[in-house]
Amino acid sequence: MKQIFCMAMLFIAPFVSNAQMILEMVDSIAIEETLDIPPVNSNSTPFFPVQKKPGFISRSAQYLVPATMFGFGMVAKNSPALQTFDLKIRSEVLAEENRPISRKLEDKLQYLPVYSVFALNAVGLKSENKFFDRIALYAISNTIMSKTVHKLKTATGRIRPDGSNNRSFPSGHTATAFSAAEFMRLEYKDASPIYGIAAYTIAATTGALRLYHNVHWFSDVVAGAGIGILSTDLSYFVYPKIKKFVNNKIGFKPKNLHISPTYQSGTAGLAIVYNPK
Repeated sequence: MKQIFCMAMLFIAPFVSNAQMILEMVDSIAIEETLDIPPVNSNSTPFFPVQKKPGFISRSAQYLVPATMFGFGMVAKNSPALQTFDLKIRSEVLAEENRPISRKLEDKLQYLPVYSVFALNAVGLKSENKFFDRIALYAISNTIMSKTVHKLKTATGRIRPDGSNNRSFPSGHTATAFSAAEFMRLEYKDASPIYGIAAYTIAATTGALRLYHNVHWFSDVVAGAGIGILSTDLSYFVYPKIKKFVNNKIGFKPKNLHISPTYQSGTAGLAIVYNPK
């Protein structure tokens, strides 16, 4: 069983984290290219080529990584070779009959990175965005992810490994976990890469547990991971545009909105104050 967990985590977590490292390297190369000393022509007049926008290459590749993971899952549904691979993974998992780990564990793990984002900020660790923006970003990400997963489950009708129903593809738990992991990575990437690594480890464990409990095929898990990451990346892309539109057209200013937790007489809540001036 340890081999199965290691294989799932080695395939998913390091694949994503290494991809991010590669993207940063490519991005730095793109920036360096814009800083190269331009050649000089015969008239000694500097020739300045059109400069690339720093980060453009890495931003495009950032979507390519999770899209490839999702594509792998889509192809696996109809590929005999990849279906055989799914069956091989399942047979290895089922080789151990003892199942001491409860399915409730992945139910809780999938949300742990999200809780951690707000908990770390509450204890003083600075995140990329303010409280209101973080809520909006995760809400958009979760909406994209959940709608995509639901529609795919309905459209594909893939039978689960245990035969319980036909909503196997993609893995919703894994999509939720990786959406949350990417959310945590983006919020604390400037603080330390360890937060992203920890979040992705949790997400990979969630996916491995879905295999362990025989409710998903390996390709379901990989596709779910891709959907989750892509949903959050898209959220961070569209939210600034939505925020700008709302500020300009409606006049709502998040900086005038103050939200703080409250606790009194054993009751927890939120105090919300908005000053339109």
